[in-house]
Amino acid sequence: MTEYEDPTPENGGNQGGYRRESPAVYRRRRIIALILALLVIVLVVWGVVFAVNKIAASIGGGSGGSSSQSSTDNFASFSARPSHSASGSSGPSGSAGPSASASSSDGASASDKPSEQAEGDQSEKPDPEESKAEAAATTTPTESKPAQPQACGSNIQVSAKLDKGTYGQGENPVMSTTVKNSGDNPCNVDLGANKVTYEITSGSAEVYSTSKCGGDGAAKQSTLDTGSAQTVSQSWDRSINALGCGDAAQPAQPGYYWLTVSVNGVPSEKQQIVLE
Repeated sequence: MTEYEDPTPENGGNQGGYRRESPAVYRRRRIIALILALLVIVLVVWGVVFAVNKIAASIGGGSGGSSSQSSTDNFASFSARPSHSASGSSGPSGSAGPSASASSSDGASASDKPSEQAEGDQSEKPDPEESKAEAAATTTPTESKPAQPQACGSNIQVSAKLDKGTYGQGENPVMSTTVKNSGDNPCNVDLGANKVTYEITSGSAEVYSTSKCGGDGAAKQSTLDTGSAQTVSQSWDRSINALGCGDAAQPAQPGYYWLTVSVNGVPSEKQQIVLE
């Protein structure tokens, strides 16, 4: 039996054991690598775009929802106006048949209903101008009576005065009291006999006081503006009522006496009275 020898060298016919590929193989490999690279780029770009859209949708979701909600609310009361259908085919004479008149009446009644609904919607909506006028009317302060003045209290100045300095026998001193408003606002003061106290002393001894035996209890209210004053007067019958009133009172002896007037607990300066 004849033996055949393999014509291919042990090293594959390449020098140094390296087998060189043909140019067509290299070309196919480059094309495949390029296609794979393009696929990777497309996938990366698609992933980035998808992520950006997802983030934008999550951020703008609230505004989009409110926008769609508001756009829906704007047409909540909208009533579509029905389209006028043809009144029917007219005959040769141009007049419509019974079916045309029926459809016309139905169409008229149908079109009236949306108009009435639209008018109802318009009447229910408040007029912005009327709302502003009503708001202005409610915010406009109503004219009210001015507040009544309060009691003067101690915001007064009290001064005493006599019509003469020396009084002869049979002359009764006339004592005057002037009350001035020293506060910042008008006030009321009672200048009745029970509120204005005249006190006469001789040294440290009490001689006469209008609070001992009483007097005319009628109130005498007076309103004093800021800085204004009111004067009242009363005479002294030259009696000493420190030990009693009426028959128990004793006549004052000639000498020197001192007058002090108090209103609301505010005293005046002392004024001298000389009796002869």
